[in-house]
Amino acid sequence: MNEIPQHVSDDRSRQGCAPVPGAPVSPLDARLSMPRPSDTPESPVVNAVRWLLAALGATFAVYATQLVSIAVGSFAVALVLLQLTASTDAAALAAQITIPVQIISELAVFAVVLPWWLRVRPVSFLQGRRRTPRSRALAVVAVVLLGIGLQMVISYALGLLLPLFPDVKTEYDTLTDNPVMNEFSVAAVLILAVGAPLTEELACRGVVFEFALRAMCPKQASRWRDRAWRTARSQPCPPLGAVPPRAFWLANIVQAVLFGALHLNITQFAYATVMGLIAGWLVWQTGSLLPSMGLHLVINFCAYFVNEIATVLEAGGVVFAITASAAMVGAGLWLFRRAVDRPAPLP
Repeated sequence: MNEIPQHVSDDRSRQGCAPVPGAPVSPLDARLSMPRPSDTPESPVVNAVRWLLAALGATFAVYATQLVSIAVGSFAVALVLLQLTASTDAAALAAQITIPVQIISELAVFAVVLPWWLRVRPVSFLQGRRRTPRSRALAVVAVVLLGIGLQMVISYALGLLLPLFPDVKTEYDTLTDNPVMNEFSVAAVLILAVGAPLTEELACRGVVFEFALRAMCPKQASRWRDRAWRTARSQPCPPLGAVPPRAFWLANIVQAVLFGALHLNITQFAYATVMGLIAGWLVWQTGSLLPSMGLHLVINFCAYFVNEIATVLEAGGVVFAITASAAMVGAGLWLFRRAVDRPAPLP
């Protein structure tokens, strides 16, 4: 019997014929022979535990990156300053290194979370929900109004509640007594109003929120489980199915709580969690991180002008100022909902 040439047998294998024993298997053949992962059922409980742990792990990765970069950055910047100034004043040195170290920390976190989000994004829930607002201008106005209102509501709430807890107030005052929070400079604004919104939104409303949604939506698992299988066959990602409101809100609570926990103190945990819930709702309505980044920017930027805004609002009295701040939050949410085009199949 004549032997079949090797290249012919390989071609027949690709066409569905049985492979020749001992014939080398190409990487393409190996990928094409893979069974579709989603055809193997997975327990919803296992799915939920896996992705909740992933969300927790992503949060810890951000915290660890901050911790390591601050430690290394503080040492490096202190060495440079000691060489340049020869100063031994510890207090002055600490004040000088705060801003450079914060910049180093934010760049380090950005370097970690951006590639992570770019990897996750093509099969993400947000990508499946991308939509064009009816009015971008109205959406921007809504985010600005919402950000100013939230900053003032938080400020009034802290002013009323912190005096009731002296130890908590002392801890919070110590935490916020630094050049980034107190000095209105280009570097401070870049850190607080640009860097923090960019890195924290990529991490929390991007990666962590995606993992929390995967935990709560096992029926959508083919989007991420079959990614390599689809890539080998040049198949597109399937459209996102309807996500129950309950699943969204559970995932939103998870990411908001983890966002609050990143701040490592009870005061910031409380208001950051509330802000995280609203930011999660914004990105869910649009399928984009831009609205939450904008909200975060406005809130942080307004922190430099709380007294000036309060002076204007309190021309009508403190009660009026608090009511007006809450009204701005409500109006911002309402306007944003009006500005966003919401297709019927999506909640």
